[in-house]
Amino acid sequence: MPATEIEPQDQPSASDPLRDTLLDAAARVFARQGYDGTRIQDIVQEAGLSTGAVYGRFRSKNELLREAVITRSVPQMRFSATGVTKVADLIARMAAIHRPELSDGEALLLETYVTSRREPEVAAALAEAESRWRDAVQGLVEAAQADGTVAEDVDLDAVLFLVRVMRLGLLLHRGSGLARPEQAAWESLLERVVHSFGAPPES
Repeated sequence: MPATEIEPQDQPSASDPLRDTLLDAAARVFARQGYDGTRIQDIVQEAGLSTGAVYGRFRSKNELLREAVITRSVPQMRFSATGVTKVADLIARMAAIHRPELSDGEALLLETYVTSRREPEVAAALAEAESRWRDAVQGLVEAAQADGTVAEDVDLDAVLFLVRVMRLGLLLHRGSGLARPEQAAWESLLERVVHSFGAPPES
């Protein structure tokens, strides 16, 4: 059961590459310094651009950070393009523990969850990002319904909720640096969990 990390991705803007540069920089600074500690000047310096590049594309720091959260914190590509074709594949990849260091996107997601407790705008951005993620995995959901990977009496939204909660818990754990089980043992357990979603064999 391979467990390769999926990086958050957004469709690059061919017409405005500087916008993508700013969003990437904002995501890194937000993840490193937190929402309240992020200033426009920090983002500009990280991006190697001018302040005018920001205000020519975003009305405020909050708008820039909101867009960074939506497009950089949660994977939004069509997973079939990355070799993920089943719900089981999705769980395996998003539950990876083999890499101890958090990527920029993972650190951003973790910071976003924490900040959402006190910043309604960040909470709204996170909800939008999760909604786009749900749209991105729609094909996997439909495939699971068709091939019996998920039984008819198992709620698919509950399965996807489990995936998100597992991912968040793993981000917290990996970020803490605490000990983790052996990769093979973890993957074996995941296989059992995924198998339990399926329809029981006919007697």
